[in-house]
Amino acid sequence: MLDLTKYIKELFKIYGEFDKEYKELASFYNFNCSGCEDNCCNSVFYHYTLIEYFALLEGFNGLSSRLQKQSIQRAKEYIKQLNKFRYKEQQIKIMCPLNYDGLCAVYEYRPLICRVYGLPGVLNHPIKGKQEFKGCKRFQEINKNNQEDKKIDRTPYYTRIATIETRLRKNLNYLLKFKKTIAEMIIDRNF
Repeated sequence: MLDLTKYIKELFKIYGEFDKEYKELASFYNFNCSGCEDNCCNSVFYHYTLIEYFALLEGFNGLSSRLQKQSIQRAKEYIKQLNKFRYKEQQIKIMCPLNYDGLCAVYEYRPLICRVYGLPGVLNHPIKGKQEFKGCKRFQEINKNNQEDKKIDRTPYYTRIATIETRLRKNLNYLLKFKKTIAEMIIDRNF
């Protein structure tokens, strides 16, 4: 079995750098999620990397057995609802099975897509080209009169994660496509 420690350590270094930049931009815009009624955790997000899957599972495995069991049951319900809307995911709102009372139970282990949500950003995608994100609904409402155009460039963070992912997949000899929601990660956690 491959020791994932060094890969996860590299990932958390990237997360730490991103979190610092996010915090600085949030401070610049005087933005926070307090009082938000449009919780981003009820959006369907797919995750595409094994390294973030393994990191999330590390956080999940650190939960109490009671919370793990409850999260597994929630994940099953999530998937049941999601299956009714496959390929039309933007039409539904389903709370992430790891969200309890508006907070992530594995906050420090959450994937990058969960971290980037909220503030404006840009991503130079190798296939889709330049993608710009205006920020969440709450951010746009709070900053509708703000003329500033500061954004987080997500590109270097995703590029570095892709580099870790490539090495990890090579060492695991894993060639399959990976696309899962957090609920599916929880249910399929026996890799």
